[in-house]
Amino acid sequence: MSNLYLRKAESADLDLYYEWANDPEVRRNSFNTELIPYEDHVNWFNKVIARDDVVLFVLVADDIPAGQIRINISDSVAEISYSISAEFRGRGYGSKIVSLLVEKIKEGMPDIKTVRARVKPDNTASLKVFEREGFLKKETVFEMDVND
Repeated sequence: MSNLYLRKAESADLDLYYEWANDPEVRRNSFNTELIPYEDHVNWFNKVIARDDVVLFVLVADDIPAGQIRINISDSVAEISYSISAEFRGRGYGSKIVSLLVEKIKEGMPDIKTVRARVKPDNTASLKVFEREGFLKKETVFEMDVND
């Protein structure tokens, strides 16, 4: 994990996001477990990438896309959704992608006061990530006040 950073997603990432979104493990851990048709994904991606209240980032590890993290912003709350590419799982990238996002928010998004993540109870990997990163569990939601 020598050279890790987040970059904003761009339109050229459409197929990469599609591949990640339909990964069997990602579908299993998502609240919507159905496979996503390509046409639906294209429509969603093109709308989301143009919005101001949704920000998509790609985790880059040594120049290779290793995962994605999205925040949906409502008022002063940013809700996280992330996934790590299959070949990078089990190596601590979940914690790293979340911590890099929190750094970005603290450094450049002053209107965001709370970061939230909803995690399915059987998604032990993500449960551990948010606990490890200092999020407080509130029933099935993890939160962090970034101004504390």
